[in-house]
Amino acid sequence: MSILTSDIIAAAHAHALAEYPRESCGVVIDGRYVPMQNVADDPARDFRIAARAYAKVVRKAALILHSHPDGDPWPSKADMQGQLQTGKPWGLFTCNGEACGEVRLWGDGLPVPELLGRPFVPGITDCYSLVRDYYRIERGIVLPEVPRDDQWWNAGENLYLDHLDAAGFRIVPESEIQPGDSFLACIRADVPNHAGVLVGADLILHHLANRLSRREPVGPWLRKVHCWVRHHG
Repeated sequence: MSILTSDIIAAAHAHALAEYPRESCGVVIDGRYVPMQNVADDPARDFRIAARAYAKVVRKAALILHSHPDGDPWPSKADMQGQLQTGKPWGLFTCNGEACGEVRLWGDGLPVPELLGRPFVPGITDCYSLVRDYYRIERGIVLPEVPRDDQWWNAGENLYLDHLDAAGFRIVPESEIQPGDSFLACIRADVPNHAGVLVGADLILHHLANRLSRREPVGPWLRKVHCWVRHHG
């Protein structure tokens, strides 16, 4: 049985419309949506479930859902941090007061989408998500999740290089690369903001914004590569 049913979506959407312009929040328990009160200081931009109320449902909750009133249809850095703190899958959807958008889920424990042909969604199915899923599926290696906002590199962050050691990677010379190694590239940015994996002698697997994830020849990308890295864990 899917963690997300049409009845759950309908109930969550109805709650979000009733709460608009506040963020709605709720949990899924035993296949049904249970609305919760948003006690955040700024409920139009954030949500928080009271500790006592959350303690009553946390053991049975299979999913935490919330709305983004007039917001982005993907998680913020704070959303990703919250998901990691709870250890539960999260979902979000937009709401404009008249209609609600698609529910998007993320978090370890959910089914991993196919590596090829997935749509690009920041923080859920982006270039790092693809690399992370590749290592989990093909190598049995669980890389750490890194909470991030969309276009974090324009906010002065350098997430790939700052987390390289903690994720178990070391830089290797281009002359020594082999399938399974990853590349970090700069795409209209001063720091590496794109990554992919070498999956054959001359093929890379990667995911660019506004495109489906794909395999393609590595040659045209070599001039954009900042460095090649190999997992040594």
